[in-house]
Amino acid sequence: MAKMTRFQFGGFYDVPRHLTRRYLDKMFYLKSEFNEELDDYESTYSVYEIDESVADSAQSGSWDFRKNTQMTYIGDIQIADVRFDPRKHEELDATCLDALIDRAIRALRPQDTGSRC
Repeated sequence: MAKMTRFQFGGFYDVPRHLTRRYLDKMFYLKSEFNEELDDYESTYSVYEIDESVADSAQSGSWDFRKNTQMTYIGDIQIADVRFDPRKHEELDATCLDALIDRAIRALRPQDTGSRC
């Protein structure tokens, strides 16, 4: 089921190219950079978990946090898989992050080796 949530963005070409979104009590930064070799924008968002302290900065329209904020890369998602509001300026269906977040959480869990202490 769609969970449309608001986001802040900077840069727009067909879709937002940099955006922040609070989801599941965490802050996420999604970016799609221009690729000089392709002479086009990437077709994916690189997704990072970022510190809560950048929320005010992004909301006020300042993207300076990208220069000096610890960002934890959690993976990529296809932009085509992200559902936006009709104008693509206000809301997105945040469930597109669910599988990516689940994979990142599983990767952080200790593996069960089968031995019992």
